[in-house]
Amino acid sequence: MFQKFKVLVEKQSGKSIKILRTDGGGEYNGIVHEVTAPYTPQHNGLAERRNRSLLDMTRSMLKMKKMPNTFWGEAVRTATYILNKCPTKKLDNIPEEIWTGSKQSVKHLKVFGSLCYMHIPDAKRRKLGDKSEPMIVVGYHETGAYRLYHPLNHSIVISRDVKICENEAWDWNKKEKSSSHTVPIIIEENDQVEQVQLDIEAQPKVHVEEIQTTRTSTRQRFASTRLVGHEVTPDKLINGEG
Repeated sequence: MFQKFKVLVEKQSGKSIKILRTDGGGEYNGIVHEVTAPYTPQHNGLAERRNRSLLDMTRSMLKMKKMPNTFWGEAVRTATYILNKCPTKKLDNIPEEIWTGSKQSVKHLKVFGSLCYMHIPDAKRRKLGDKSEPMIVVGYHETGAYRLYHPLNHSIVISRDVKICENEAWDWNKKEKSSSHTVPIIIEENDQVEQVQLDIEAQPKVHVEEIQTTRTSTRQRFASTRLVGHEVTPDKLINGEG
């Protein structure tokens, strides 16, 4: 891990690491290795004070939006990003400006854990589909975009086309997307119109048993008039001899 960090830092700054202070262990070619006694944080006060600042910021960021502790990694990363853009007494300047040599801006900084709505491109949605979906701000990307957490499929998305609502937060007690639906019904009474929302799932299901009954006609019946004036012989009076 340190070797990757050393290569990155020296290439970006054009300078070499000369001194490294740790609590012991490791081989560092050409670098003066200052070792402190184990379990003595007072020997490395600068690093310990910075770690305390990161921990306090992380705790506050998670508690403010009532986020789960599983987001501690994103919170530490964001806290480090913010501290690098804040002036310090030791440098009498902003660390990010010294590192990059350019003026830094903080206009894009937003409250960690805020609810936001990310725009869905036309190529990824249907004509009647939603144009945005809810996300949670969990950090910043080096491209200038935001790191967003999708609370429904649990993934990290990078986007800059977002509308952030810093006064709103995601309801972490909601385990899954609600499946209830409401149907608007218009009730007219005494020339007054009232709109009522009925929850379909909240309505009890009533089982209605259909009872079949035999209908008896009450219509008065009359004898047929087709055989009027003819002699009618019942069938039982006719035998084999006629």
